[in-house]
Amino acid sequence: MDHRDAPYHAAVPSAQTSHRDNDIRNSLIVGASIAGFSLGAFAFYLVAGRALGPEAYGLVAALQSVLVVVGMLVIAPQWSIARVVAGSEGAGRIDALAAYRRGLILSTAIAAGVGLLATIVTVILNEVRGGIPVAPLIITYASIVALVPLLIACGALQGERRYAGLAWSYASSGLLRAPLLAVFLIIPFLSDVDGAMLAGGTAIALGAAWAVWLTRSDLRIAKRPSAATWRNFVSALPAVMVGLTGIAVLTNVDVIAAKLSFGGEQAGLFGAASVVAKALLVVPQALVMVLLPRVAERESRQQRTGSLLAAGILVMALTGALAMLLAVPLAEPIMNIAFGSEYASASSLLVPFFGATTLLGALLILVNHHVARSDHRFVWAVGGLAVLQIVLLTMFSTSDQAIIAVDATVAGIGLVVHEMIYFNTDESMLRGAGAQFATVLRRITNRGQGAE
Repeated sequence: MDHRDAPYHAAVPSAQTSHRDNDIRNSLIVGASIAGFSLGAFAFYLVAGRALGPEAYGLVAALQSVLVVVGMLVIAPQWSIARVVAGSEGAGRIDALAAYRRGLILSTAIAAGVGLLATIVTVILNEVRGGIPVAPLIITYASIVALVPLLIACGALQGERRYAGLAWSYASSGLLRAPLLAVFLIIPFLSDVDGAMLAGGTAIALGAAWAVWLTRSDLRIAKRPSAATWRNFVSALPAVMVGLTGIAVLTNVDVIAAKLSFGGEQAGLFGAASVVAKALLVVPQALVMVLLPRVAERESRQQRTGSLLAAGILVMALTGALAMLLAVPLAEPIMNIAFGSEYASASSLLVPFFGATTLLGALLILVNHHVARSDHRFVWAVGGLAVLQIVLLTMFSTSDQAIIAVDATVAGIGLVVHEMIYFNTDESMLRGAGAQFATVLRRITNRGQGAE
């Protein structure tokens, strides 16, 4: 046990066990919600892939990637709200929830204004140049607007550790996509691409409505947040937006690059392989949901947080290794079952794609960890990694394998940069893993001595 933890654990001897039990339960709840969301989104992609065919599916996959990249900006206020709420107690909790109310209203209004402006620009550009998919783009803008209240309300639920409500809100925005797609595909005046994008946007809007409804009592707090609390919420946003946008670019721009570089059927095959491989990102997403409040709480008590980081990275690494191992014999059956024989040739991409996704998932955990600690050095660095990836994709998007290699290379550079920044601190992955190993070894030794 670290000396900084000693006073707290001495005063409350059962707290560690209680927190561990709660973390396990909360991890299961959040993991189930993210699994539900991911399964729903996966089913959506499967239905869309089979119904639309590789070429039209390539456009849907690219637009969904744009939605994720732009929508990732909204994760910044979500995480910031979760951090502020989780770190508050007593009267401070009322102040933190007042910041949530103000942040929700302002963010939604800004998103609506930007969405309207983007719609006007898109219509004008189509009149001037032509050939722009106007309707799918407008639906994408509306989906981003709906994403704002969904994620910010989930941030409040996350900070209050109301994980059941968080789970239902988040999961429903994914689970409803495939059923809605089946409905929209039979509406005669909608194209297949329009129906697919509208199904995703409607599911997000319904999830947002539920999340906001669950926080309705928080939204009744009419007082303005104190200047200090609002500053605590706002001050971290620029760095977090850069970091999270960087993560969104790192995990999605490859699909956009494939669409721009290859077009047609090859882009659709790459997009299908991406959907399967990036299902692995459910693991860091679940860990992020649970670990952020725990890290913020420990940081507010001036306790070490490196053990939480090491545990998250270890889980990600083991899961990624297992996925790569299983993909060796099962890649082609997976693609055939998931998307059909048209997509079987994409099976050769799964093993390297799983490897690259594992590294990207580790970056997601690292960014979340340092956001919770209000340490933004690595968060800013991830923004630089995103720029590097775009530059490399511009130069080397010559094949599917080259794009995946760029993903893995940039993610690997990011992990090295992290260790360079934090090597002599408790936040180093290597030092944290060593500390975890030493703790396990000490417990085994102590049990052996006790048995004697």
